[in-house]
Formats: sequence, structure tokens, C-alpha cells
Amino acid sequence: MGKGQHGSEIDRGIALDARDWIVRLSAGNVSRQDLDRFNAWRAQSPGHARAFAREKEFWQLLQNVDGSGLDVAPVAMPMPRSAVSRRKFLVGGAVAASAAAVAAPRVLTWMRSDFATGAGEQVSATLPDGSTMLLNTNSAVDVDFRPGLRLVNLLSGEVEFSVRPDTRAPFRVAALGGNSDAVEGTYAVRSIADEVTVTASAGRISVSGGAKADAANTVSLATGQQTRYLTGKAPLAVADVNLESELAWRGGRVVFEGKPFVSAIGELGRYVPERLVIATHTHDASPVSAVFLTRDAHDAIEALAQTQGMSVHRVPGVVIVIS
Repeated sequence: MGKGQHGSEIDRGIALDARDWIVRLSAGNVSRQDLDRFNAWRAQSPGHARAFAREKEFWQLLQNVDGSGLDVAPVAMPMPRSAVSRRKFLVGGAVAASAAAVAAPRVLTWMRSDFATGAGEQVSATLPDGSTMLLNTNSAVDVDFRPGLRLVNLLSGEVEFSVRPDTRAPFRVAALGGNSDAVEGTYAVRSIADEVTVTASAGRISVSGGAKADAANTVSLATGQQTRYLTGKAPLAVADVNLESELAWRGGRVVFEGKPFVSAIGELGRYVPERLVIATHTHDASPVSAVFLTRDAHDAIEALAQTQGMSVHRVPGVVIVIS
């Protein structure tokens, strides 16, 4: 074996290791030991670091990331048969590397959190004051209680809080630059991409956002009401909602009533470990009205795709491509 051939095989081995690390880091169950092993692997040589960076760059083949866990990839024009194997290799690399595009923020969120859930998980927890919270799938919170303020930072996902009364210390959920405050009551806060949704089940909830927490940027929710706000913006007008539908996730269900196809697929995607990629046009897709069990999210995604004449290709634990 020539020296050049031996070197290329070493490079190929490092590249395969890099792709393996991307898949592992994207799984959502990364321990501190895993991170230590990854950092040690990448630090072995500049070649290791370059290999990992190259694998991440394949992600550029899949554009329009919206940060919500659902990607809409550009639709490729038909290609000559001679180019198919090359395209399959590139897209295969992008599919594996797509995980890397979200692995870093996911791991950082996990490291900052006091409580977190993986795909399809729900966890109940009791806070220091006796209040309780129910974390839905792929959610993370940081608890920062201090004298005079019971603060919970919602880092990602969706959590319902049942607040124990304490007039001396308001209960606050902070998310994307806004606050949802209560002295007592029950309410859910959802932070997905750049939007926060606050839904009141009991009691009165004060929601503020924007540059100043004044009356112009604050709304008050009563039982059965909801508001939304974008990052750093004031909350929208209060709306009455159906709590059974809005909070169906507490019972392991998702309810869609005339929901756009892409939004419905994105919501189901929160309950599976794979990255979702829609690699076809969806402008003709029909709205979705249906009820699904969250434990059957994979089957639900398949069923919804079939109703639109689309196919589903899944690499377990890595990616689901709808085309």
C-alpha cells in the first residue's frame, strides 16, 4: 500500500468518525461524558477539526432553516441518471450533517437547564416553593428562585405551571424577552422558534413583552384565554381558546383544526427524535383537521404525508424526509 493511499484511508476514517459524532450529538441524549469524548476526539489534530467542520458544511444543501425543528429544503430539478449517485452521496451527507446544524444549540440548551425532556417525553417536577410543572416533549427550563421572585426561564419547548399562592414572591416564567407572571393559578407557556404562547387554565396571568414592561406592553389573561408574542415584542390581543384542544398534549394528544399542513407536520415533529425535512412543494397541501396520539407521531407523519400524495423516507434517529 502506497503512502498516499494509506493517508487517504486515514482521512476517510476520520471523516466517517466525524459523521458518526454528528449523528450522536443530534440524538438529544448527550451526556457530559459524551461531550468530553467528542471534544477529545476533535482536539486530536487539525484534521479531526476540519473533518467535523466539513461534515457540518453539508448542511448548506438544505436551506431555509426556521429553527423550529422543521426544514423546507429547496426542490431539486430532475437530474440525469449519471448524476444520481453523486447527488445521493451529497444529500446523504447533508442529511447526516443536518443534525449538526441543531446539535450545538440543543446541547447548549441542555447544559443550561435544570430540567429537560427528550423527544416524546413528559416529566413532572416540584419546584422549591411547592409549585409544580409538567414539561412536554423537547422542553428545557432553568430555575432561578430568589428572595421576592420565583423565576423560571423557559429555554425551549412547552411547560404547564401550577403555581402555589405566595403574595410575597410572584411566580414568573421568562421566555424570549417577555414575562408571564402570576401570584397563583395554572398556565402553560410555549416557546417555539421565535414565538411564545401563554395559555391560562386557572387564575389571572399577566403577560408582558417589548422594550418596557408597562401597561402598553402588558395584557392580562383569565381562565380560558391566550396570548402570543414574538421575541422582544409586545403581546398580541387576548383571545378565548378551547383549553381541551390547546392543552391536549397533557393527555398525550395533538388536535389540529384547519391547521396548515407544514405547521401540523412541524408540530408532530416535536415528538420524534429525527430532524424533519420537507423536500417538495406544499402550496397545494390541504389544511389538517385531525386528532393524533403523540406516541404515534411517526405513524401520524406518514399518514398526513400520504393524504397529500407525498412519500416519507426515514433514517431512524437522524432525519425524516418528506418528498
